[in-house]
Amino acid sequence: MNYLQDIYFSNLNMIHNTGGYFAIGKNYNWVCENVRFDQCKFYFITEGNCVINIDGVRYEAGAGDWFFIPAHTLHSYHNINTKPFKKYWMHFDLYPDSSLFKSLDLPYMIKMPTVGRVKNLFSLYAKNAKSDKLVDRLTVKSCLISLLCEYIKAGQSGDSFVGSKEDARLEHLLRYINENLDKELDNQMLAKMYLTHPNHFIRAFCDKVGQTPARYIRQKRLEAARRMLEKTELSFGEVSERVGLGDVAHFSKCFKAYYNMTPTECRKYFQKHKY
Repeated sequence: MNYLQDIYFSNLNMIHNTGGYFAIGKNYNWVCENVRFDQCKFYFITEGNCVINIDGVRYEAGAGDWFFIPAHTLHSYHNINTKPFKKYWMHFDLYPDSSLFKSLDLPYMIKMPTVGRVKNLFSLYAKNAKSDKLVDRLTVKSCLISLLCEYIKAGQSGDSFVGSKEDARLEHLLRYINENLDKELDNQMLAKMYLTHPNHFIRAFCDKVGQTPARYIRQKRLEAARRMLEKTELSFGEVSERVGLGDVAHFSKCFKAYYNMTPTECRKYFQKHKY
């Protein structure tokens, strides 16, 4: 099991900020110098030419060129104003962050046909981007997710997850946590396994996982406890001991706070809905 990917996708949220369809005629300018945006960006050129600099790399782009610019990335752009220029554009947030897409080693630009699925998704997105209706907002989010999938498929040669050495250390640490929930798991010990100082460890863990180590460990302990209540006849004391949640009173209090039902109510529910 790849714990890091599972956790990232369980916390992943993609939020559209703004965007649509942009068109200017000959002799008009689309230009910006050395900016960093808090959101990620998509640009999909449908007509004309432009120059986009991203992290010091210059791209001369035309119809069919599709750009993904991660949040906080330094970039500049301008169109070639000797002829009309048209593009689809989108600003969006990725939570916990855009680290997964960086670790996939995606290019900043890929070449796509100006007709077909990607163009249709952008067109559908632009049609609904300004609407406040629930169904249109859901359509916008669906388009965003589909476009991210299309970009990853087009921009990555294989289907494997390419992570950094830091990701590999975190994956090893998450595996250890999930396999040793009954043991004491403090930040000092976990930071040592992660090969870093405890203060840096907490920040790095939050950036990658989306929550503190303590909160993650408690969540995993409670999820493991629920599975035991569902699938075994172990006593509450045995369940609590196996997941490292202390005495029965403390276990029951934590369980009720997380699931809004007591361990007794949980077990009765699963027994009733067993078949």
